[in-house]
Amino acid sequence: FFLYLAFTAVHSPLQATDLYLDKFSHIPDVHRRIFAAMLAHLDDGIGTVLEQLHYVGLDQNTLVVFLADNGGATRELTSSNRPLRGEKGSVFEGGIRVPFIIRWPARFPAGRVIDTPVISLDLAATALAGAGVNVDSAALDGQDLVPLLHGAPSAAPRTFFWRMGQRRALRHGDWKIVREGGRGQSGSWQLFNLATDVSEKTDLAAK
Repeated sequence: FFLYLAFTAVHSPLQATDLYLDKFSHIPDVHRRIFAAMLAHLDDGIGTVLEQLHYVGLDQNTLVVFLADNGGATRELTSSNRPLRGEKGSVFEGGIRVPFIIRWPARFPAGRVIDTPVISLDLAATALAGAGVNVDSAALDGQDLVPLLHGAPSAAPRTFFWRMGQRRALRHGDWKIVREGGRGQSGSWQLFNLATDVSEKTDLAAK
């Protein structure tokens, strides 16, 4: 089976039920309180899905993936993407670097953190490989993450692209070029080394 579950939370407009708001009455800022309530409600919703998988005996051999579609909208949600620069709608790291959690107890060890850059486009190839489906890798935009999840060393650095309106970004290994234009303005290219400057503060393009 395949299940795609897109929660609205946490997203503007900030709204929460009294049941969850009461749990966070100790938070003085009302916006943060609502945010926390929405996040707790989201956690419980995910817990319901995982509990059902356990109940029917499928939790050990089901691939579960949790990810977000963009970085935090800091002005709307009173949140912070620090130390990352930018927010939702940006191609700086604060707009595109998101939580990405994979769970498959029967296949992969728990509790590991992998620093190798991946992208949501990899999910199709990973799911197909996990299901034993042979697909021409050239027909897919993403890559199968199963070897990486098994602990295989990462291959040569990959190249990733992003585009949103006039905004552009390309990353290869630790290097990333960004053009943050907007409203018809293309802007100039900036160059960053994410290994030493994850906050994208020092533009190296002139060098």
